[in-house]
Order: sequence, then structure tokens, then C-alpha cells
Amino acid sequence: MSSEIVLQVSNLTKVYGHEFDLRGKKFGQRVIGAQDVSFTVKKGEIFGFLGPNGAGKTTTMRAILDYLKIQTGVVTIFGLDHHNERLKIRKRIGYVPGDMALFENYTGEEILEYFGKFRPIDPDFLAVLRANFRVKLKKKIKSLSKGNRQQVGLIASLASKPDFLILDEPTSGLDPLMTANFHKILKTLKKQGSTIFLSSHNLAEVQAICDRVGIIKEGKIILVESVEVLKNKFLQKVKIKFDSSSLPDPSEIEQLKTVISVERIHENTFSLKIGEGIGELIKCLAKYEVKRFTCEDASLEEIFLQYYQ
Repeated sequence: MSSEIVLQVSNLTKVYGHEFDLRGKKFGQRVIGAQDVSFTVKKGEIFGFLGPNGAGKTTTMRAILDYLKIQTGVVTIFGLDHHNERLKIRKRIGYVPGDMALFENYTGEEILEYFGKFRPIDPDFLAVLRANFRVKLKKKIKSLSKGNRQQVGLIASLASKPDFLILDEPTSGLDPLMTANFHKILKTLKKQGSTIFLSSHNLAEVQAICDRVGIIKEGKIILVESVEVLKNKFLQKVKIKFDSSSLPDPSEIEQLKTVISVERIHENTFSLKIGEGIGELIKCLAKYEVKRFTCEDASLEEIFLQYYQ
């Protein structure tokens, strides 16, 4: 992964609607879609963008693409201003929206031909895409299922091998096999130097393919970190089996600073969730006879829930 910055977002704010006073009464509504959002995406990385519905993911992505006018902030892509240089930028990016709409009376082949008029298609890579996706491109879009429509959209967006891909819930509607094939394609593009910005509700997907993640909550970025650092730093799961003759009181373990929770799952077995570092816990356990001790990183889903609970 390069240190070169492909996407730079600085203090992006997007507000919907207006409020105004008339004779002492308030009218209208002002809703903040994104507030002071700042982060960067580096060349050659897959960046995951996480948050529940309504958190500001799609607003941020559309604002980056200049589909929405922002109130404040600066966005650059390839070092170019996202508004003033949008035509130059769009020649080098691929975008898959979450609510993808395609011409219903076109076939998949006609969609590809149409997209090819705007940017050259890489024939070798198109052959790879055809082999990995099983949608029948000779069928009209209106006759296809949601998952097959999604496949057509992905093929059309990827066929030019764009330098920068912006993907909003790209695997929505795909079955597990097609999702796995799509992940392989993204990893291939990453190896070849493409940069990918991926919004997803599927935390397992993000954990499997992303290098870094940004978490957005109520329109604000609350965390940007690498997946590996998140897994190692924020939560570990520990299971301890004691000798029946040497059992601690759960309250003794609960009072340790790094311990988040303690659950007794059997008479002599405890399940713990702890924060960074296990040194304090090890010192506490030295007084007891431990028969078995296991420690594993939490999943991205468990870490994500920590921030939203």
C-alpha cells in the first residue's frame, strides 16, 4: 500500500432542508447528513466505510462524487478538487450505488456497449469478469433478479479497470459464491494498484478484505483505524478454566481496569471480554491454579457494536 493519497476529505458538512422563524414560530426542518467528516484513502488500499442506516454513509459518498452540494469542506480525488475538476475525475473512477438503476429494456450486453462509449473497456479484464459472474448478459434487465442486476452493474462499473472504485453496498443481493468471486476480483484490482472505497453492512466482508475502516455515527466520523489494529487493541475474548479447588470470586476479576465483562459459563470456567493488554489479568490469575487459558481477537462486528451501544 502506497503513502500516496487518492481521496482526501476535510471537514465535509452536508445539511438537508432549512429552518426559519415566522412570527415567533419555527417552520421547516434542518437535518444534518454529514458533519465535519474528515479522512483519507491511500492508493492501493481497500477502505471500509461502516455505519448503520441513517448514519451518513451514502450522503458522504454522494457528496464526495459531487452528486450533492456540500455546505462546507474540501474534497480532493487524485489531488483534484471534486467539484471544479469533476469531469477529469470521473474518467478515472467507477461507482456502484446502493440503489443501482439500469435501463430495463436493455440487455446486459447493451449496457456494456453503452458504458463503453464513455470510457474504454479492458477486454482482458472483461473476460475475467464474465468468467466470475454468472449472469446471462443477453437477457433484458427487466427480466433479471435483483442479484443478477447487481452483477450487471458491477461488470459495467469494473470493466474499464478504474483507478478508484467507490462501492455502496456492492454485494447486496449477491449469493455467497458471487460474493466470494467479487472479493477475489477486488483483491486482484488492489494488487494491480487500484484503490477501493467500500461501504457495507456486512462486517464479515469488511473484515475479510479491507485494510482500514472508518466508522460513522450520526453524521460524524468516530474512528479511522486499520482492521488489524482494531482487532488487537479494542477487544479480546478470554476463556479461563480453573481447578475446582482454586476458584476466584468474579468480582475480583471484574474490578480490573482492562476487564470489560465477566461471565461464568460453567462451574469452574469464566468467559471474559477485555480491552488492550492482558498483563494485569495474568498477575491476578497467578494466585490461582489455571487448567486452561485461551485468548482470541474479537470480530469486527463485536468491536463495531462497542461503538454503537
